[in-house]
Amino acid sequence: MSFDLILEDGNVFLYSGLKRTSIGIVNGKIAAIGNLSDFKGNTKRINLSGKLVIPGGVDPHTHIEGYSSAGTIKNGTESAAIGGTTTVLDFSQANKNEDTVAAAASKIKRFSDNSSLDFTIKPMMVTEDFQSIERLEFIFSQLSKLGVMAVKIFTTYKNLGRYANNYQILQGMNTAKKYGIMVQIHAENNDFLEGNMDSILAQGKTDPKYHAISKPPVSEDVAVADSAVMAGDSGAKVYCVHLSTKTSPEIIDSARKHGVNIYGETCPQYLILDDSFLEREDGNIYLCSPPLRKKEDINAMWDAISSGKIQTVGSDHVPFLAEQKKKGIPFNKVPNGVPGIETRLPLLFSEGVQKGRITLEKFVDVISTSPAKIFNLYPQKGVISIGSDADLTVIAPELEHGLRAEDLHMGTDIAIYSHMKTKGWPVLTISGGEIVAENDAFTGKGKKGHFLGKEAI
Repeated sequence: MSFDLILEDGNVFLYSGLKRTSIGIVNGKIAAIGNLSDFKGNTKRINLSGKLVIPGGVDPHTHIEGYSSAGTIKNGTESAAIGGTTTVLDFSQANKNEDTVAAAASKIKRFSDNSSLDFTIKPMMVTEDFQSIERLEFIFSQLSKLGVMAVKIFTTYKNLGRYANNYQILQGMNTAKKYGIMVQIHAENNDFLEGNMDSILAQGKTDPKYHAISKPPVSEDVAVADSAVMAGDSGAKVYCVHLSTKTSPEIIDSARKHGVNIYGETCPQYLILDDSFLEREDGNIYLCSPPLRKKEDINAMWDAISSGKIQTVGSDHVPFLAEQKKKGIPFNKVPNGVPGIETRLPLLFSEGVQKGRITLEKFVDVISTSPAKIFNLYPQKGVISIGSDADLTVIAPELEHGLRAEDLHMGTDIAIYSHMKTKGWPVLTISGGEIVAENDAFTGKGKKGHFLGKEAI
C-alpha cells in the first residue's frame, strides 16, 4: 500500500482507548492504524511522539458570517482549523430579500465557495414560516431537497420576527419528523423575557448586569421543559442549544430516560465565565443569550457533561467587534454573542481534562464524536477508524497558549478569556488528509470544504 501521509508514534485516541501508534492516510481517508515503521517509500512522515491525536473537532454551533467585518467564512473556518476543529455546523438566516429556503441555498453556495473545512448549514426559521401547515410542508420539503439536516426554532425574539409559540413549534416538530430533519431549539421563554425587560427598563436600569437579570434561569428551564414534552409528543429529534442553567440538563436527562429523542448542548462560556463579568467596565463584551450564570450553574454544567446529561459542547461563535459592544450602550441594544470557534476545543481540554473535571474520553465525545453521531456524520466524522475521513487534531498537552485577541486568529478585537492561558493547544490539524493548520498558522491555502447534506425525503 502507498500512503500519502504517515503520522508516526502519537498517543492516538481509538475505540479501545489511548494507544501509542501510527496512522496512514490515503486519498483523504484513514487507511491504516498500527506499526508502519517498516513501510518503505517516499511518503511524508510526521513524528508525533509525546503528542495527543484525537478525531478532528466537530463544532455543532457557529454563526460565522455577517455579524461584523471579522465574520467571513474564510476567516471563520481558518481560525476554526487553527483551534483543532475540522467540521463546522453553521446557520443561515433569512433577510428582507429572501425566505428561509433561499437563505439556506445561498449560504450553502457561499460556504462551498469559501470554506476551508467540511460544513453543514442549518436554517434559522422565522415567524412567518409558521403561518400555516401548508407553508411548513413547503419549507421542509424544499429544505430536505437541499440536503438540510436540521433547523433552528426560537421560543423568543418576537421583536425580531423569529418567535414561534408552542402550537407552532409542535407543528414544526411534526413536519420536521416527516422529512427526517432535526429541530434545534433556542430555549428562552418569551413571556418571562418581555415582562422582565419592560420592568427593568422602566426603572432606567441599563447596565450589562441587568441583561442576566432580565433572562433568569427559569426562562430557560420552562422553555426546555416545554420542548422536551413536545419532542415526546411529536417523536421528532430535538436538540436544545447553548444550555446554561443547573436545571436544564436535568430536564433533558429525565426526558431521555423516558425515551424522548432529545439532546442538550452547552458552550465554553457557560463552563468558565460567571455573571460577575457583566459587572466589569467592559461588561458589554460578555453579553450573550442565554446570559452568563452563577458559579453554581457552572459547576453543575461540568457535572452534567461528566455524567452524560449534556451531550455536546458548541462554540456559539459570533465574531462581533468591540466597537459594536462598547461601554455605555444600554444592555438591550448590545448585540448578543461572543467569539469562540478557535478556543472551544483547547478550552475544553485545558479546563476540563487538565483540571480533572472530565475524562479524556468525555472530552473527545462532547467535542467531536457525539456531535458527529447526533448530526448523522458518524463514522465519516468523529472517530479515528479505518475508512473514516482523515480529520485529525494533534494536541501538545503541556503547551501553554494565551487567549488575548492578539494570540488568536478570529479577526475580532474581543477576547473574553484574555485573563487566561490554556494548558494544551492544537499544533497540527488535518482535514481530509490535508494539513490545514500547524503551529498557530493556517496552512490549507486553496483547501475547499464540502457540504455535508442528508438525502432528501
